[in-house]
Amino acid sequence: MVAAEAKTDRGQPFGLAVSGEAEEYLDALRRIVGPRWLETWPVESDRDVIRVVRAGLVDALLLDEDAVGVDALKLLRSIRRLNSTLLVVLLTARAERRWLEEALRLAAFSVVIKPLRLEEMLVQIHRMMLRLDAAMRGFET
Repeated sequence: MVAAEAKTDRGQPFGLAVSGEAEEYLDALRRIVGPRWLETWPVESDRDVIRVVRAGLVDALLLDEDAVGVDALKLLRSIRRLNSTLLVVLLTARAERRWLEEALRLAAFSVVIKPLRLEEMLVQIHRMMLRLDAAMRGFET
């Protein structure tokens, strides 16, 4: 959890917005990582997502396309207009090549095919924390 430690030195835990299936794991996630290292925001609609992104509250987003009520790629385009570097993991049931390519073209950090498991969520969060740590230190991962 190097990234979380580096951010905490600035007085802030790693900020993570979650929607849909990811919300089921929030209690476990908070116990595993702890409030010193992680602050979470549940988002239930596209408006919630845009609000937290616009306010700069989060470093990363776990976006379940079924939970926000709009097409995930359209929402990702809107997010990119507000924040081109926000780390976004898309949770989806889609596996079509064109959709996945478009998600990556829009700089999705990762795409996770549902159903989401706690272990996969922890892996994605850890990867995002490492990426944030590297960016803060001026390195690419």
